[in-house]
Amino acid sequence: KFSEAVKKWPFLWVEGQIAQIDSKRTAVYITLKDLQQNVSMQVTAFSAAAAQCRKAELSQGDKIVVYGQPDLWVAKCQFSLQAYEVEKSGEGPLVKVIEALKQKFAEEGLFDSSRKLPIPSFPRKIGLVCGAGARAEGDIVTNSLLRWPDLDFYIEHAAVQGKNCPSEVAAAIKKLDEMNLDVIIVARGGGSYEDLVGFSSEQVVRAAAECKTPLVSAIGHEGDWTLLDLVADRRCSTPTDVAKTIIPDFIQEKERVKNSRSMLTTLMERIVALEDGKLFRLTSSPFMQDPYRLIENPKRELKDARKDMSVALSMKLDEEMSKVFAFSASLKSLSPFSTLSRGYALVEKGGGILSGVKNLKRGDEVEIVMQDGRLKLKVEEIEVKR
Repeated sequence: KFSEAVKKWPFLWVEGQIAQIDSKRTAVYITLKDLQQNVSMQVTAFSAAAAQCRKAELSQGDKIVVYGQPDLWVAKCQFSLQAYEVEKSGEGPLVKVIEALKQKFAEEGLFDSSRKLPIPSFPRKIGLVCGAGARAEGDIVTNSLLRWPDLDFYIEHAAVQGKNCPSEVAAAIKKLDEMNLDVIIVARGGGSYEDLVGFSSEQVVRAAAECKTPLVSAIGHEGDWTLLDLVADRRCSTPTDVAKTIIPDFIQEKERVKNSRSMLTTLMERIVALEDGKLFRLTSSPFMQDPYRLIENPKRELKDARKDMSVALSMKLDEEMSKVFAFSASLKSLSPFSTLSRGYALVEKGGGILSGVKNLKRGDEVEIVMQDGRLKLKVEEIEVKR
């Protein structure tokens, strides 16, 4: 058999760049890419060779030299190598280019979280960039519609690997961005490092950065990363994961609305019951039963106060009237006119009252004021008391 013939080939030294590496408990599996041509092979490292890989901390993009036995996977007619020695010989040029682009875009702020757009909670119009006939398309569309039937997909097919990948993917993103969609998904299934390199190209990254529609990347598998993942507004680990990430589940949302409505109804019933209790207590109070009872005491107090004030005012008035009468009696007793009533008289001269005769002379005219009238007299004789 041909596979047995391959195993008889001599051991080989093979140099290449790690496109993918997967370290398991018993072995390390490597996809080794040729540095000049777009071809790759599978390398399996067991025991000592696997330990060498782990010690060297090999990662995607490293340039290595492998010494091992050729093998052939008959089912896929795929040439492979079982490694016995693995040495790290430097970093591959492809990774250097991508790392340089990554640093450049980072310095421009294209990866900053502040520029990322929020993904709508309930997207309806969805743009999808994927390969023609790709399984990713079926996964996304089918799973999304299962979660929310009322969705519209706008699909743009593009090359998802190879030299045409960057330009076609960038053009598809720009076209969908002009269609006023809710979200754009760029998706592709798993592949080797070189298969996915187009999604790290400057064309694709620039198109994604300039996109005004929220953009979701779903490239490869969980461990695959491209520069598109860093610039996108949201990254999903796989195309299948897209539906779970950005499309709400109709049944769950319906149940959530039902629960919210139930909670709101319960809350309103509690509020109504609470307010009803307050109203019942209020209407049952003595005041509400007989509102006038509220003013009985103030009314009685006001009446008593008015009565007390009237009595006090009357007493004060009587007291003051007594004083007035007393003052009046005193004034009356001191009045010269009171004296006249007892038989006395006043002598006036020129409007003034005379207290003696020293200011009179013979011939002066005087008036005698009596209780009931006046007399005008002329002095004939003056006798001064000695």
